[in-house]
Amino acid sequence: MFPTPSDTMVALAVRYQGDWVQTYNAMHRHEEVTDEEVIDLLSTVRSKAVTILDDDYPRFLRDGCIRPPLVLFYYGDLSLIQNVNRILTVVGARAPSTYAIEKTREICREMVAKDYILCSGLAYGIDAIAAEEGSAKPGHSIAVLGCGIDRMYPLENTPLRDKIASTGLLLSEYPNDVNPDSKHFPLRNRILAGLSKAVFASEVHFHSGTSITVSFALQMDRDVGMLPFPAGEEVANNLFLKSGAAIIESADDLDLLMQGRTRFRGNFL
Repeated sequence: MFPTPSDTMVALAVRYQGDWVQTYNAMHRHEEVTDEEVIDLLSTVRSKAVTILDDDYPRFLRDGCIRPPLVLFYYGDLSLIQNVNRILTVVGARAPSTYAIEKTREICREMVAKDYILCSGLAYGIDAIAAEEGSAKPGHSIAVLGCGIDRMYPLENTPLRDKIASTGLLLSEYPNDVNPDSKHFPLRNRILAGLSKAVFASEVHFHSGTSITVSFALQMDRDVGMLPFPAGEEVANNLFLKSGAAIIESADDLDLLMQGRTRFRGNFL
């Protein structure tokens, strides 16, 4: 059997360790890669993979994401990614306040009960809370890694990673054991924003990864909601709320946001 164009794209993604620019340029210039090289590179991949050329690659990610991933390596149920109207991305601080922890856990638990799928970056703090609550019900958690699909960072979340891989969907545009890198995480955040109907940012610090995800969400015309904080708190939530983000105080508020009945219409960022 001869390799398909999708096989070649996956092989090039492996060759260039998931680097979008290098993989794209290699495809664009029709970089020479023999059938034997494609087969050898594919043989190193333990996970499954879907490419932007495939029919089961989600249209909304292809059409609406900034630099849509050329290849997504994954474990779990890929069909979950097609449920865009049910996917809620949850992001927030890695060292959140007690208030944000309690409200995020409460709201996430109720959103899962309402049959929404929670998507997170599986980092410390708010990400881990969303992953825990989503993975409590099979088929209700998606995680996007900023490292190789067969790596985990942070290591403490390895049990969560394994649970999501077996009962939900684990994704990365980086193959195999590619190390985590500081440049990977902002790029990972565009996928978090692109996968979802809306983004719930429970605690946003200035110049943080969460604010980058919110920025991507706005550029992709995704809805954004946030917890309100007391005046004077050193968080960016209230600044976004003044600019038009939806105030989220309960799962019912988020449910309305997911239905498109509350929209972000500010021009912040």
